[in-house]
Amino acid sequence: MTIRIQGTRRSGSASQWSCLATPSESETSTTSVQPNFCATQSMSLKFCGYGSILERLLVDWSPDDSTSQLLEVDSAIARLSERSRELREQINAKTPFLSLPAEIISEISMMACTPVYTASEPDDFVVSRQLTTPFNLGKTCRTWRHTVWASPRCWNSIFLELRRNAETYQLQVALLEGWLSRSGDLPLCIHLELEDEPQQWTRNPPTEVFDLLARYSHRWLHVSTFLVDPCWKQLEKFSLPRLTSLAVHPPMIGQDAGSKANWRISDAPLLRNACITSFRNEIALPTHQLTQITLQFMDWQDCLSILSECATKLVHCALDELKPGPVHSTSPAAFTLPRLSSFSARCAYSNIHNPVLRLLDCITAPVLSRMQLGSDAEPSTAIRAFLSRSSCVLRELSLNTRYMQQNEPSLIALLADAEKLENLELICQKEGISDLILNHLNPARKQQPAAQVLLPNLRYFHYIGLMGFELGTLVDMIDMRYRMAEDSGKTLGLRSEGDHNRVAKPTVFNINILKVVPSKRASLSASAETLRRLRKEHAGVTLSFSDEMSRARVYT
Repeated sequence: MTIRIQGTRRSGSASQWSCLATPSESETSTTSVQPNFCATQSMSLKFCGYGSILERLLVDWSPDDSTSQLLEVDSAIARLSERSRELREQINAKTPFLSLPAEIISEISMMACTPVYTASEPDDFVVSRQLTTPFNLGKTCRTWRHTVWASPRCWNSIFLELRRNAETYQLQVALLEGWLSRSGDLPLCIHLELEDEPQQWTRNPPTEVFDLLARYSHRWLHVSTFLVDPCWKQLEKFSLPRLTSLAVHPPMIGQDAGSKANWRISDAPLLRNACITSFRNEIALPTHQLTQITLQFMDWQDCLSILSECATKLVHCALDELKPGPVHSTSPAAFTLPRLSSFSARCAYSNIHNPVLRLLDCITAPVLSRMQLGSDAEPSTAIRAFLSRSSCVLRELSLNTRYMQQNEPSLIALLADAEKLENLELICQKEGISDLILNHLNPARKQQPAAQVLLPNLRYFHYIGLMGFELGTLVDMIDMRYRMAEDSGKTLGLRSEGDHNRVAKPTVFNINILKVVPSKRASLSASAETLRRLRKEHAGVTLSFSDEMSRARVYT
């Protein structure tokens, strides 16, 4: 018979031990103590002060008095466990990390819990994530737990995904209450999501969580959450003195909210950033004070109506997954967004009623400098009309389109109008750009008219799509852009007559070829030497080829 002493560790607590009696066998994962208790082990136990008891019990173990002996063993093991914990704390205290001042340890812990933003968009608070939680840090040891528990800055960001399981949900409510109580009086960043099957939450709303969060509304800073009736029906009465960013959506994103509830915010003096998904009449905000807005899965006319309400102060606008609305509806009268500097819109409709292009025809933005459009319809003509009407200076342009080479003259005309463009991104979904576009971007070609260089200030060029051009045409364009560039120390500006071939020094050429058109494969080897030279001379040149299995060969 073998007496096996087995330890199991639970997070955040001392080891829990159990003593099991089993037939003798070859053990690989536990420590077996045979009756011939070795002298070394006996000395170790005696050194701890509890060896005599364990040695006697383990050597003279008798099944006739197992109950009382087991109690003695449990008591001795508990004392050993406590002694082990004390020794481990002494060892941990000598680690370099814990030798740092408490203030620095607290600062490191806070940084570990700070949300990480995955984008630099105005609504990046919506897509942020947390790398770890204070609970995970607190599991490390008692010292870490004491530090984290006493640091409110580790607790003022909340990322919570509600679970349907009743027991898990109740545990989440209890943990959330403790979490909020440790956050001191700091502003709160709240990210509330739900597990799959949103219909379950519509039938059984998580009122306990929403009621708990409502008690801290005076400390809300950034809030990203779903809304479901009857939660927060009294939102209008909440105290929201710190709220600056709000993102709301129904449980089922991408479909009409279909809610009879109405949420209204009338007094949030610092609210500047709003992200609304699917909702329209269900929620009302003080739009006149917004500087940033994101609207998703909404009819383009509803979006236009909201934009008109916040036209005075709006700086950043993003419209995602626009819906076309009634086909035969008339376009509203155009209005001006006097401060709008960044605009993006995306939809997947390619007919003449494309909502992105219809919306673009209804607004004017005199200070717009950055535009991102995603549309299956050809956008160049609509963008040219918008630029002409707005008289703005566009610095960045991103087009994600169902590209057709037959429309390239329109694109060239657009680029000629946007002569101060510095950043150009082309994402082509069907066909790829041809030699025609690249030749016009080559400052060494004979320009028509004589003083016309297409995009003389271009610094960043990003292309994703098919290779419908000769590789040599691309390589030559990149090479000549670098060769004929202005010195980096000189001020950018349009070239004067007789100095028309001068262009800005490029920073990045990022070319991602999704597929090579068969007729262009022969050009790959012909320009290999020049490509190798470019990648050695210029760190910003990246050329990648992705095959059908989504694996890529990258040349940088």
